[in-house]
Amino acid sequence: MTDVKVEVRGLEEAQAKAEQVAADLRGGPFLRGMRDATLIVTRDAKVNAPVDTGRLRASITPEVRPHGPTVQGIVGSNVTYAPYQELGWTTPSGAKVPGKRYLQRALEDNAEKIFKLLGRVVSSIVRK
Repeated sequence: MTDVKVEVRGLEEAQAKAEQVAADLRGGPFLRGMRDATLIVTRDAKVNAPVDTGRLRASITPEVRPHGPTVQGIVGSNVTYAPYQELGWTTPSGAKVPGKRYLQRALEDNAEKIFKLLGRVVSSIVRK
């Protein structure tokens, strides 16, 4: 029987690099990328939003926050009627009023741009 000797070199360095990449994907560089993505959606959501007084449009804001091992980018409004404008509603007489889908359209219209932006961010983190 022949003895086999295996030696692994660079394992500690590779592990340290992987841990750094994981931290950066939850840290500053990725948070900045997600902020840029939410600003893109915010801009178009404001353009798409229905306007009467301008309160809904003015209330649309972005938020970026770490969430466990991930980062969340959120665009929304705190006005009480925002969900009805987005999704629609039924009047007391039973008539259906369709939603404007101003948030959904903003995300869908910019999805490719956002994927590319975040892809560049991830690539720069991994290559670092």
